[in-house]
Amino acid sequence: MTEQKKEDSDKKEKKTKKSEQPKNILDKLFGGINLTWPKLIIFAIVIGVLVGIIMCIPAIENTPLTDIGAIMYWWVLFGVIIIMNSKSNVDSALKCFIFFLISQPLIYLVEAPFKEMGWGLFGYWRQTWVWWTLATIPMGYIGYWIKKQKNYSAFILAPALVLVALEGASGFTEKDSILRSIFCAVILIALLLGALKSWKLRGISVVAAIVVAFAVYLIDAPKPEDYHFSLSYDMGEYGVTTEKEWTVESDLGDHLELRQEPVYDEDGNETEEKMYYLVFQGTGNDFGEHEVTFTSGEEVKHCQLSITKDGRSHTNELNCKE
Repeated sequence: MTEQKKEDSDKKEKKTKKSEQPKNILDKLFGGINLTWPKLIIFAIVIGVLVGIIMCIPAIENTPLTDIGAIMYWWVLFGVIIIMNSKSNVDSALKCFIFFLISQPLIYLVEAPFKEMGWGLFGYWRQTWVWWTLATIPMGYIGYWIKKQKNYSAFILAPALVLVALEGASGFTEKDSILRSIFCAVILIALLLGALKSWKLRGISVVAAIVVAFAVYLIDAPKPEDYHFSLSYDMGEYGVTTEKEWTVESDLGDHLELRQEPVYDEDGNETEEKMYYLVFQGTGNDFGEHEVTFTSGEEVKHCQLSITKDGRSHTNELNCKE
């Protein structure tokens, strides 16, 4: 009878150990790593050096491939992985803080000898990343409760989802940045499937993230008047020269000016010759098609100024009828 009980106990223990083993790579990443302090420090050094090397490759400069050294979404993933493999709230907070404290400055340390800005690159760390590094302490402490797999765990993860989703959305508005959207989509899926273990919690987190994103949009959505731009046209190319006196009229009002500006020689010295420039200071409210009329005595030129939003920038074109 005693032997039978011992066999049953051994079977139960083996079954428990088997159930605790990670089922897939996501289970391993989000909770299946024995993240000791030496491992964390090595992880931080490796990430810092690798990202620093990536930032030094000219062929991929200013592309989504170098986002990892400049934008937050990859670091959200690293932070959640550290949180999910920590042993307590304090352990989580300290490990997130030390990871950022080592890896972020190390990126600039690797970059500096190979970049024109040199040690001035550390200005970016002081301006931005030092604050994110300090913020990892409360975020790591609170984030640890994601491991509890309660309803509140889903709400805690939601802001991380929003941050990644907003960065991903920018990939659709910026030229050549669709790869960023793909990266962010993969990270979002990994966070949802890895950090939260039930579809109920995943659903709650997605809904909460949508609500938070909508609230952020309502509070911080850019208004047309917040977008400012300027444009200038050399009107000599359109037959509007200083040989005659010209005036301009448009529905854009006084913000559209026809100015006489001096012409400079090759040495940068001002000459007696002058040219007309069409100058405009506008906002997002001015996007669209505008009729512009130039008049000199009985001579009239009808032109159309087209100002179009292009991602986070704009394009403009002036066409005049012969």
